[in-house]
Amino acid sequence: MIMYLMIQRRKKTVEKGRPLETWEDYFKCWCEVKSLYGKELYSALEAKLENVVNFETRFCGKLEALNTKEYRVMWGERVFNVIAVDYGKYNRRKVVIKAQEVI
Repeated sequence: MIMYLMIQRRKKTVEKGRPLETWEDYFKCWCEVKSLYGKELYSALEAKLENVVNFETRFCGKLEALNTKEYRVMWGERVFNVIAVDYGKYNRRKVVIKAQEVI
């Protein structure tokens, strides 16, 4: 299934002396949504990771900045926290973003 994916970046500000966190849109791209299967699925279940999905997209320079603390993924109305980013041997062709749905 090929759909749009919105990557959001955490924005920290101070308002009236209090820290405030908001999310701003960072990058929108096409992706292919892939479920876990086989060994990867069983490893996730053992680690108690449910609702984990792989988003596979083409490489671009903006995706090099992705990390698990400052970015999250929006797919439709669903929100996912980034668990890992796989650049596929750094051949600059595709990027696989492994993310867990926020429930």
